[in-house]
Amino acid sequence: MSDRTWSSRALVLSLSTFGEGHRDAKLLTEDRGIVQAAVFGGAKSKLKGLVNPWHTGTVWIYSDPVKNHHKITDFDVSEWRQGIRESLARTFAASVCTEIVTRSHGVADWTLVNAFLDGIAVSSDDECRRALNRFLWRILHSAGIAPDLSCCSRCGRGMSGENGESTVSYYSPHEEAVLCADCARPEERSVPLSIEARSWLLAVERLPPSRSRAWKCDPREETEIRRFLRFLVSRHFGGELKTLNAAEGIL
Repeated sequence: MSDRTWSSRALVLSLSTFGEGHRDAKLLTEDRGIVQAAVFGGAKSKLKGLVNPWHTGTVWIYSDPVKNHHKITDFDVSEWRQGIRESLARTFAASVCTEIVTRSHGVADWTLVNAFLDGIAVSSDDECRRALNRFLWRILHSAGIAPDLSCCSRCGRGMSGENGESTVSYYSPHEEAVLCADCARPEERSVPLSIEARSWLLAVERLPPSRSRAWKCDPREETEIRRFLRFLVSRHFGGELKTLNAAEGIL
């Protein structure tokens, strides 16, 4: 293989068209981050059915260092994930995932992203919504920007509800930390978290996926968790996600 031709495991994030039937593919590669590469050929090109959003496989790319241009020459798909396109909830959840990866400029956990897409491809709509919450919390953790939920950042007191510990907490955007009810000032109480919501998030954080998936919470707590996670995601990934806004009422 020449220096200009290389291969990598890759996930197709998105496609856009240019010229007469050609496309630009945005890829998350396992070892090179995000790569933009052209897919030449019209409807009869074999790559047309292979290079599509949410497909993962081994990609072969020809790179021209003079023109700073990349071209996909072949793509061996290993994960097709056809189930994502069979449901609006799954499609929107996958779109949220790819928008976050794009906004983070490819600084995303390769295994986490692909495992999430594998899971939602075979999930019910309700489970897909819960899976998205788990993914958002895990991606915040993998990026090192998730707050510590185990104790108040000001007084250090635990918030498990035991031994007189606080059961209600509030996320402070100014401090980017969680405060107990005694420490949080009135103006810092716009993003509340109940002990049940925190317990669910801590389970996702600490338990293996097989066990955290079984951790249930009621609709009120799910609403609280969803509001908290979307606030954090919009704060840390450059503003509100277009895909989340478009999916209002679906996710």
